[in-house]
Amino acid sequence: MNRLPPLVYALGYAGLLPFIAGPLWLTALPAAVPGWVDGLWLSYAAMIASFMAGTLWGLALPTAEGPNGLIGMAVSTILMLLAWVAAALPFTQAIVALAAVFMLLVVAEIWRERVLDPLSGYFGLRVSLTAGVLVCLIWRWLLI
Repeated sequence: MNRLPPLVYALGYAGLLPFIAGPLWLTALPAAVPGWVDGLWLSYAAMIASFMAGTLWGLALPTAEGPNGLIGMAVSTILMLLAWVAAALPFTQAIVALAAVFMLLVVAEIWRERVLDPLSGYFGLRVSLTAGVLVCLIWRWLLI
């Protein structure tokens, strides 16, 4: 059973830092937060949701000739488009919509893990990172 390289875990958890930075800054020093922070933070969240949808596509590609590969690629595309649309919503609604996209990404990962070739350690990493993202999205939403 192959495990993911340590660098994958390090980069994955490092990717949570921008998610944490926005709500932490607003919690610790609300008067010092520039007006552009929320837009940048939301763009990052949408970009990561799209990136994660793209990883599903990449994992479905080896089976693209069959129905499961086509389903994986279609679901990936739909999730990417949902992240893009979510980012265009007003800020409060965008947070909720992006949280829904991240939860749908976990559902897609459950399907991928069962139907396509599982990747040792990947599902656990994705779930823990998504939990961190959801905590940050909820934290930021509570600060509104």
